[in-house]
Amino acid sequence: MAFAEMRSLAVVLLVAIFAAAAAASAQDLGGFAPAPAPSMDKGAAYSFGISGAVICSSLLLSALALLKH
Repeated sequence: MAFAEMRSLAVVLLVAIFAAAAAASAQDLGGFAPAPAPSMDKGAAYSFGISGAVICSSLLLSALALLKH
């Protein structure tokens, strides 16, 4: 019974992630060109932005591991 509940929770979380991704990609820029990328900071040897998908997948896996435990 617990496996079925976890599976349904995982399906709900995936649907929520896909809905958020669809809403974010459907935003209209209003005909304006996107802003240019910011330049690297001086002295920053290894600076890069972490993708939202990486952060969300980490949180999702942590939540599933917590529920499984």
